[in-house]
Amino acid sequence: MAETTGDQELMGHVARLFYLGGLTRVQIAQRLGISRFKTGRLLTAALESGVVTITLKPSALIASEVSDALAGRFGLRSAYAVRVDEGVDGEPDRDLLHERLGRVAAGVLSETVTKDDVLGLDSGRTVSHIADHLNRLPPCDVVQLTGLTGTVQQTGLEILGRITAISGGQAHPIYAPMITPDSDSADAMRRQPGIRSTTDYFRKVTRAVVSVGSWSPPDSQVYDRLPAAERTALVKSGVVAETCALMFDADGQALRGLDDRRIGISLQELRAVDHVIAVAGGTVKRRAITAMLRSRILDTLITDEATARALLAWQG
Repeated sequence: MAETTGDQELMGHVARLFYLGGLTRVQIAQRLGISRFKTGRLLTAALESGVVTITLKPSALIASEVSDALAGRFGLRSAYAVRVDEGVDGEPDRDLLHERLGRVAAGVLSETVTKDDVLGLDSGRTVSHIADHLNRLPPCDVVQLTGLTGTVQQTGLEILGRITAISGGQAHPIYAPMITPDSDSADAMRRQPGIRSTTDYFRKVTRAVVSVGSWSPPDSQVYDRLPAAERTALVKSGVVAETCALMFDADGQALRGLDDRRIGISLQELRAVDHVIAVAGGTVKRRAITAMLRSRILDTLITDEATARALLAWQG
């Protein structure tokens, strides 16, 4: 907790920029010339000291009735239909969509994760935004569920580091690509002690946050990093969705996909996780989200209100 007058003033300034100005932790750090880790510590101190108090108004960001209907329709423990303004084309601004979903997901984790949980994290744009809005988390262990892919800010390793800096728990990283060139390379990497130590930890994960990638139409980090011929072959095999680089068809049935080249949690291990939270939205991902709901892997879905309403109107 901040002790000096200067620290208290800085804490108040950081809190105003975050809660009133809408800046992310990274943006505040850049503006003030401090590290994002110090920014996080100051935000935590602001809450603990009472400088900042939070009053939750469920109707402000969440469409409660739509959320409850979505959870009931698909047998979920919970669902969150997040209000996101739509553009002139009926599609929400992608940056705003990811920011809103990440903000809600951060709130869900803050309120539900305990020190006894082991938190597993997928990679991706929306998941990366969770760390931007996460101010507090119990000192639980955090596990990277897949190898590396995407931009530096969106890799599981970067997200892992940012979230464990907040929680203070032990990090279990994977220093390997998500998809290897061939199965022999994957086997060799899985045998490396550091990677094996993390993959052995998958069975201890109690709560997992995953993204959803769409293959038809394409909107996936994995899809974008495969050769065109391989992408075409996988789509022809029936792949419409992916999470943790695990592939699914439109009926939610798991396909072999890239399993021989993947570095990450297995389908069996993901199904064994007590609580799987998917964070995904947008028109282009509706078919993929439907497939993942059909897979019966998900326990909680955080999506935008328009997508939630479209899922409720689905007659399949």
